[in-house]
Amino acid sequence: MARFQFLFFFVAAAVFAVNPSSSHRFAIVEPNSGGLDPDSDSESLLFHQDYSPPAPPPPPPHGPSVSCSEDLGGVGFLDTTCKIVADLNLTKDVYIAGKGNFIILPGVKFHCSIPGCSIAINVSGNFSLGAESTIVAGTFELSAGNASFADGSAVNTTGLAGSPPAQTSGTPQGIDGAGGGHGGRGACCLTDTKKLAEDVWGGDAYSWSTLDEPWSYGSKGGSTSREIDYGGGGGGRVKMNVTQFLDVNGSLLADGGYGGAKGGGGSGGSVYITAYKMTGIGQISACGGNGYGGGGGGRVSVNIFSRHDDPKIFVHGGYSIGCPDNSGAAGTLYDAVPRSLFVSNYNLTTDTYTLLLEFPFQPLWTNVYIQDKARATCPLLWSRVQVQGQISLLCGGVLSFGLAHYGTSVFELLAEELLMSDSTIKVYGALRMTVKMFLMWNSELHIDGGGVDTTVSTSILEASNLFVLRVITNSCHCFPPPNSVLQAVSSNLFV
Repeated sequence: MARFQFLFFFVAAAVFAVNPSSSHRFAIVEPNSGGLDPDSDSESLLFHQDYSPPAPPPPPPHGPSVSCSEDLGGVGFLDTTCKIVADLNLTKDVYIAGKGNFIILPGVKFHCSIPGCSIAINVSGNFSLGAESTIVAGTFELSAGNASFADGSAVNTTGLAGSPPAQTSGTPQGIDGAGGGHGGRGACCLTDTKKLAEDVWGGDAYSWSTLDEPWSYGSKGGSTSREIDYGGGGGGRVKMNVTQFLDVNGSLLADGGYGGAKGGGGSGGSVYITAYKMTGIGQISACGGNGYGGGGGGRVSVNIFSRHDDPKIFVHGGYSIGCPDNSGAAGTLYDAVPRSLFVSNYNLTTDTYTLLLEFPFQPLWTNVYIQDKARATCPLLWSRVQVQGQISLLCGGVLSFGLAHYGTSVFELLAEELLMSDSTIKVYGALRMTVKMFLMWNSELHIDGGGVDTTVSTSILEASNLFVLRVITNSCHCFPPPNSVLQAVSSNLFV
């Protein structure tokens, strides 16, 4: 039986009196005091001395633009066409703006290899990165009419992150050599017999609320030494806003740095791309770095109206040298046009989870895919996973609800279709599932109510069309026919 508690709060009322004729404009008067005497000394009640001037306007996002020839050693002008013809090593942030084109010729290195260093390019015309050319920085921002990245070219922010957002715990503590976290948690190779494998991780995840427009640095990996920091650096940030056509045959990298055998891998950074049309078969990556404990994957979001080719996009966790079966957790890939979320670990085995927190309701996401040995969890005491289309768990994907030690929560899953192939759903508590089509192939659904709180001991699975190819039952009645509702008679249900 549900229990409710009501709390009543009594608030003493105060009356605000205003006397226009007095220089003392505002005061607080106790009830039934008969008003405020304008001639009395009531300095302690005045508000007029509490005024503070408004904050100054924020500074512009970038300083004045550099020049093509004098500052960059290029040929031409930024308001017509500026060509970078020779290698350039920068030592500070640079902002490049103009009404023309900006072209980096083939084989040229345009580098600022300082963690957090920013290269920002804002041109009205075309941007071109020639074959085998490279841009290296902690942050790369591009705004252009059209952009092309030729074969062998690369924008590389790997391991060059600045500081991650404040009040996040992406960098692991201690000297366990654990991986950094961001889109997914970092792996930890520490063995603790008192804990489950999924209860041990390195750096934690963050920036879930901005996964559709990611702009956070990755986090540094941990070290195995107190004297020397062996951890790999976090991945940097790449942001591109292309008005018309984007051609990517090179690489856009925001991977975590390598930690080696004595340090954890850094977590992947952020890649955010908007364009009208995209072609090319290049690579976009915000993966966790390899290390003693692999770093968690970063976050990638693409908002492209028309995609004519299939570039490779990776957000998987880094490989763990100290525990090869426990790589870093996968990051997130969000495709804004179909409103679909992908969590894929590229078939790297892991015991470390990617956090799925609150799902949006206005508008709903269309599809969610958890695949290729990725593990995702909704760790809240109550959670609703609702999408307009399909929830797919494929190729070893695992979706977990709740906490293994506190099986007393209720979770809701609503979708048009729930498709499971060689995958698992774990529920610690009760599951209220409503779908139109439920397909399972060589998969398992585990529901563990904990056997403590009888108010959550009943799970309801409702599907209009139910097709199961493999069923394993334990402590439950036989499976129902289509157009029916299954109510578990035990707190443990395996399907």
